[in-house]
Formats: sequence, structure tokens, C-alpha cells
Amino acid sequence: MRWLIAAMWGGRFSLLSMALLPLSWFYQLIMCIRYACYRCGLCRVHAFPVPVIVVGNLAVGGTGKTPLTAAIASFYQRRGLKVGLVSRGYGGTSKVWPVSVTPDSNPSQVGDEPVMLVAETGCPMVVDPNRPRAIRELLRQHACDVVISDDGLQHYPMPRDIELLVLDAERGLGNGRLLPAGPLREPASRLASVDVVLERNSSDPDRGFSYQPSSATHLASGRQLAWSEGLAEWRPESIVAMTGLGQPAQFFEMLRGQGLAIEAHALGDHETIAQSHLDRRGEQVVLVTAKDAVKLPERADPRVWAVAIQVALPSS
Repeated sequence: MRWLIAAMWGGRFSLLSMALLPLSWFYQLIMCIRYACYRCGLCRVHAFPVPVIVVGNLAVGGTGKTPLTAAIASFYQRRGLKVGLVSRGYGGTSKVWPVSVTPDSNPSQVGDEPVMLVAETGCPMVVDPNRPRAIRELLRQHACDVVISDDGLQHYPMPRDIELLVLDAERGLGNGRLLPAGPLREPASRLASVDVVLERNSSDPDRGFSYQPSSATHLASGRQLAWSEGLAEWRPESIVAMTGLGQPAQFFEMLRGQGLAIEAHALGDHETIAQSHLDRRGEQVVLVTAKDAVKLPERADPRVWAVAIQVALPSS
């Protein structure tokens, strides 16, 4: 199913996309009415005493929002600001919201990305499908100078002082159509109204950003290696890269770009790597992302290493 959707939204299988256009037109009408109501004040936008930055996207699927959110949080932390984080908690099954996230939170309850963000940044974080309520609870518990929302560009009741939109250079806006005929959550014209556009793996020096691996952690022992040390240790071994990312090819190509000869094993988006997945692999080394790692048990398979990445932001 993933390949069919990617092909349709990427411009191929256009007949199937065209058949879905009436649904896209209806979706666009609803989105435009909602956006206009909040922009003109007919619907309430909540106000808070600190600036709110939204890191979001137009196209569904992974564009790199969460690692970018962590990089922006670290940027402000290095300048002495107290940063708080909020998100929907996608995939979380908690029955009670809002929920404060810690590094020990259960990813099945609050979502894998929030747990990863808190572990990487040390920032206080609250998740709630109702983003204004999440911000209110965050500020009740913590003194923050700035709040960053991981996703939520289309959550119009949430205030925003800066809208940062993330694109993927390879996929762009796909066929340019709205859901379900295309990948867009809002019309492409929305690009003109956001404050900042960043594009993953773009050659544009003003808006391109990229990922590079920085270190790796052996999950069974907690042993950490600088990336260069990991490369030297793994190269004689057989390696499989396994992930439940929305766009797994990004992870695989990053590793191959480092000179690793890997086998690729893609799971469904946000799918948890189970021991049964690992048991079916005969490779000596298993490389996973930090987002996958937070869902693995403490006594992980001794072949598993979690790859940490650093984000190279545009100089401007």
C-alpha cells in the first residue's frame, strides 16, 4: 500500500489521483473555511505570555520535523533560554490528557517522538491533542521563555508567533493536490504565509538542512561510540538498518552515504521493532533510529545500536 500511495502522490497513477479529486475539493473547502475563521477572528485563538514556534509541514509523511524541533530547542538553550515543548502525542493511547513527558514515559501512552525529544533535549514537554491545553499545562508547571510545537501547523486554535514549515527536497509537494488525491494538508499557496521554510537535503544555502550521524549507543550495555569509532567497528560485520520511520529511505541512504554496506528493513510508520523482527535477521549488527530505540526493551538484542543524528541548519 505504501508504494501505491507514494506513486500516486508523486505524480504516477494519475488516473487514481484524479478519481479522488472530488474528495480533495471538499477537503480543501473545509480547510479554507477553518483557516479563514481563525485568521479573521471568528474563532478563538488562545493567547499565551510567551512566544510559540510551530514546526510543521504541508505534506503528510516524514519530513524531518522532530529532529529539527530538537535542533531548534538546543539552539535556544545554548543562548540561555528556557524552552518548553508540546505536541499532539501522535500514536499515544493515553485516556487522559494532557500528559507530561519524561525520558521514562511509555511511548505507547504518549507517542515515540515526544519521549525521544525529551531524552535528547532535556526540555519539559506536555502532549495533548488539544495543543492550547498542552501549552497551558506546560506553563503551569514550568517557567518557559519560548514554547516549540512539534507539528501543529494546521491546529489553528494554537497561537503561533513563528511558523516554520519543513519540506523534503526530493518529494517536494508531490503532485500538488490535497488529501486524498495528493499528499497536501493545505493548499500550496500556504507556503507564502509562513515565516520560514526549511527544506531537507536541499542545495539552497538559505533553506537547506541535512542530517549527519554523530554517535551510536549500544542498547544492551549503554556503551556509546563516536560515529567514526562505530564505522571502524562495524565495517567488517554484516549490517541491517531497521526502522519504523515514515520515510525510511532517508535513514538508509544516510547510512550508505557514510560508506556502510547495509541491508534495509523498513517497517510501517511508527511501527515498533519487535524481537520477532530481529529474530528473522541474521546480520551481526542492527542499526536503528533514536525514535525506534525508545520503544525497545531495556534488555535489547545485543546486536542493536541506536544512531544519533545532528542537524546541520542553514547558516542564515
